[in-house]
Amino acid sequence: MISTAAKPGQPAGDTGRALPRITLVTPSYEQATFLDATIQSVVDQAYPSLEYFVYDGGSTDGSVEVIRARANVIDFWQSQPDGGQSAAISSGWARASGEILAWLNSDDQLTPGALGRVGQLFLDHPETDLIYGRMDLVDPGGRVLGTIGEPFRRRTMLLSRNVIPQPAAFVRRNALGRVGPLDESLHYVMDLDLWLRLAADRRPLYVPETFARAIVHGATKTLGGRDAMSAERQRVRLRHAKGPERLMIRLQPVASLIYHRLPPGARRAIDGARPRRARADRING
Repeated sequence: MISTAAKPGQPAGDTGRALPRITLVTPSYEQATFLDATIQSVVDQAYPSLEYFVYDGGSTDGSVEVIRARANVIDFWQSQPDGGQSAAISSGWARASGEILAWLNSDDQLTPGALGRVGQLFLDHPETDLIYGRMDLVDPGGRVLGTIGEPFRRRTMLLSRNVIPQPAAFVRRNALGRVGPLDESLHYVMDLDLWLRLAADRRPLYVPETFARAIVHGATKTLGGRDAMSAERQRVRLRHAKGPERLMIRLQPVASLIYHRLPPGARRAIDGARPRRARADRING
């Protein structure tokens, strides 16, 4: 375990006010292939009021060596068995001193200048607790497969898809005191649960700018655990549903079963009528 001193400085925003301190946590497990690029995307932000933690779950694939080589730009890191992704993020947020919190998975990256833009947005919108932008889905070679992220609609979040791409989302720390922390019992859709809790308190702010990119690859957790993810998403949606929404959510597995029994041509026609959903499904399951 290594901990380095926090970076000094509190830069001024465009308005002359101090930009907020941002704490970013990278949870990781057996992702040495992508981890260095993730860390580099954070370093390249050059955001002087950044606190950056890396929580590795005890990887044996060379991840520790990658982290050690970057220890001078990481404020705290550890590598040991943990309670999973949600627990690692919660541990980092509990240690955080930043006013703004986020997490960046070890196969995701920030786009250039994203943190500077986010810091300014939080200055400009003190009434907002959750700010998010768009995220590109890319293959391991960097080719863009699609882009997700769109204006917030609670009904869409409950009945269709998560419109808030997690790597492009940032939360005001004091909001967690009102809505509660990340649910550590969730392993796939802890972000959906948190976004819905935050949105019930204050409406999120969507900015049509790309803040992050996610690498779509065969070892992606959501691609390897679709059934478990679908079941967990169903539980979370029912947790937040009201009235007739609950019945609609319960009927969705039946609709999905019917869809998958349709001829390929019919499924393609349906997919063509919902391109955003088809793109989002690549990463959201």
